[in-house]
Amino acid sequence: MKARHICAALGIAAAVGAVVFMQSLVATNDRQAVAMAERMLSAVPVGEGAKSVQLQLDFRPDGHVLQGPPMMAFAATREGISGALVTKALFAQRRVKNLPSVGDELTLVGRKGAYRVKIAGFIDWERPVRGYPNMFLPPDAVLEIDEEWQDFAPVTAEEAAPMFMSDAGRNMDRAKGLLLWAAALTALCLLLNSLYLSVEARRRETAILRMVGMTRGGVAALVVREALALTFAGLLLGVAAALAALHIYVACDPATFPSGAAVGVKGIVLSALTAPFVALFGVLLALKPALSVRPLEAASGRAPRKRHLGMLVAFACGFGAFVAVEVWGSSLTKPFVPSPEWPDAIVSILPGGVSSFDIEKLRDLKGVRRIGELQPLQVNILPLEELSGFGAGGGRGGRGGPPRKAYRNALLLASAWLPDFKFSAGDRASAEKALAEGDNCVVTEMMARAHGLSLGGELKVDAGRGLEIALKIVGIVDLNWHMVTSRGLLRGMNRMPVNTDGPVFVSFDTLAACDMRPQEFVKMTHVWLDYDPEFLAGRGVFAAGREVEREIVEALDGAWSEDKDGEVRGNTVRLHARDEVADGTLAHGTDLVGAMARVPFIFLAVISLGFVAMLVASFESRRREFAVMRAVGATRLQLARVLVGEALRVASAAVVLGLFGGALVGWLCTAGTRAAMANWGLPATFSVPFAVIAEGAFGAVVFALLVAVPASLAIVRRRRS
Repeated sequence: MKARHICAALGIAAAVGAVVFMQSLVATNDRQAVAMAERMLSAVPVGEGAKSVQLQLDFRPDGHVLQGPPMMAFAATREGISGALVTKALFAQRRVKNLPSVGDELTLVGRKGAYRVKIAGFIDWERPVRGYPNMFLPPDAVLEIDEEWQDFAPVTAEEAAPMFMSDAGRNMDRAKGLLLWAAALTALCLLLNSLYLSVEARRRETAILRMVGMTRGGVAALVVREALALTFAGLLLGVAAALAALHIYVACDPATFPSGAAVGVKGIVLSALTAPFVALFGVLLALKPALSVRPLEAASGRAPRKRHLGMLVAFACGFGAFVAVEVWGSSLTKPFVPSPEWPDAIVSILPGGVSSFDIEKLRDLKGVRRIGELQPLQVNILPLEELSGFGAGGGRGGRGGPPRKAYRNALLLASAWLPDFKFSAGDRASAEKALAEGDNCVVTEMMARAHGLSLGGELKVDAGRGLEIALKIVGIVDLNWHMVTSRGLLRGMNRMPVNTDGPVFVSFDTLAACDMRPQEFVKMTHVWLDYDPEFLAGRGVFAAGREVEREIVEALDGAWSEDKDGEVRGNTVRLHARDEVADGTLAHGTDLVGAMARVPFIFLAVISLGFVAMLVASFESRRREFAVMRAVGATRLQLARVLVGEALRVASAAVVLGLFGGALVGWLCTAGTRAAMANWGLPATFSVPFAVIAEGAFGAVVFALLVAVPASLAIVRRRRS
């Protein structure tokens, strides 16, 4: 079989194999569900009559406040223990590697207070399972932790099995479209490259057939037969190789896969249904050069011409897919990176807060240039409209109740000072003055865009119990707020949804008018602050934050030790630095995009196989030239260097072409994703992560050379000039 046919069949097999293997691995993982549930019930048993409660865990690996959703401790009571017995799964939910030690204290946060428990030991179970206890406390904890304890309902292995199926299947479903698209594109690229090379290699043969009477239909039939043969050969080889690899993989780790392997029929069906379309598109694209062969070319004695176009397009598509994913991820992440105009840090004092008199103790903190109360309150926006679209879930009600409706709401933020935000309408001086004079507000561009608001207009809110208030808009600011308000724990208080259309800056008087709670029960739960520049420069963001956080804890010491009303038994003080939030947002986005970007990059490595066929065809087209070079003293190494140079030029040109094409596709995908998301007025941003793409371009060229160098050496060694 010709080199071009081997490369095409192997490439299609690799693409099919990746889809079938991944789908089969998901099916295999699901097959282990009952066995894994039995193992969990054995390793983490829950006694009869146990009580359970779900609390937040304020855990800070290496001193850093965790960015992202809070860690959740699902605690149950157990007889015969004197402290907290913790499973390793509690920390695995956020991939914490450095676990605390026995004897260390953990801080749990509920609705009524913060509680500290001492670790008495660890349970060797590392897989997080939603809805199953990951911490055990002695029975008297029910009295010490004054929260909403419930009777724990025992489950059987069959009932617990779905807990072990959800994550892998859900993640596979998310990546399934990209995986299938990348596999189909890879197969098409390698098939098309092979067909282009075949047309050129058989050009004289086709011309002779045309001269003796073959019609254009006959030529087209040749192309169709070759495309179908290569496609289905690759399909069968890929399915067989994937299933063999799966069984070997499972056999090497019987402890993880006690129930054996399972075939992902969905992956095989998807591949089989996609294969004819890949062959059809390959034929349609290759017909033009095939039908352009004329009978008169039968008399031509020239060698086949070099055909680099197929490999150029194939490699450009592979690299372009990688670029598209990176641009898509970077463009979507950009609106979530906190604006530098936010204050340096937001400090949460949760769950109960302290009085305004206690906040006065924070006026002289070392290293803090400015500090002020930041009072949040979420209110629904009128007219009442339920938020729809991806990301619009309202969460569940208390005690596992039905889902709450996620109405469009504004996060009112009251403070004595307005930061130096970037105003796109109005100005800071007049806005500050207006906020102090009446029920006025400053909104963000995102909210203005989502609701069609403008300077001088009104934002109508529903404060509850029939109270409706119209807030006049006295300023619009260009502000990225999502991650600051989320990581700063400003949202979701008073049982409101964590989703919001954004912050609305108001005065304390305006917020008090919208707050239906009796004022004597309203506590200060947040402050925001700016560091002294020299203090921040001398210590850095992390050290400065931890030092100021300790100062706040010391200043508030005793502020919540005895609550007269018995409402709150303690608080946690967490400083959320803007720059740490920004770094965490970028890192999280990089992790998510990196996982997706590996899919097209893996297939890019597969596409590199096409360089073998291209170089073989190039050698054949230049056989006489190479013979002359050998006659005048050129070594085989020099001839191989010529072929490697061709591959390098094609790869470099493909990288440039893929950069522009991928950036365009990435931007179009970003626009489509934004349209499908819940309408928070996200801006249309275009961002190209040049550093990451440069690394990818280097890797793409390395892939090409890793294939081209040994292939070139083998070609000139075996084919004597």
